[in-house]
Amino acid sequence: MGLNHLMLFEDFKQKNITIDDIIKCIDSGGLIYTDIVKEYPKNDPEEGLNPVSVDDDGLVTVDIDGQTYEVDLEDINKIDYKK
Repeated sequence: MGLNHLMLFEDFKQKNITIDDIIKCIDSGGLIYTDIVKEYPKNDPEEGLNPVSVDDDGLVTVDIDGQTYEVDLEDINKIDYKK
């Protein structure tokens, strides 16, 4: 498998985040990264957010400074799992 092939697969994997991925992230104390947080225009896509729950429709609730906001699953760019 060539390097380009591997890069494409990694991009594909990162953007096809599932509800199970979010649950694993929550359970491990990990962070999510997104460009869009509903009702929170000051979001920095480089700053990890703490997910607290996810519903069956893929709506992820995140905690930012003690306030909760929502992120659509398809808007999540990356997950950082904690070990």
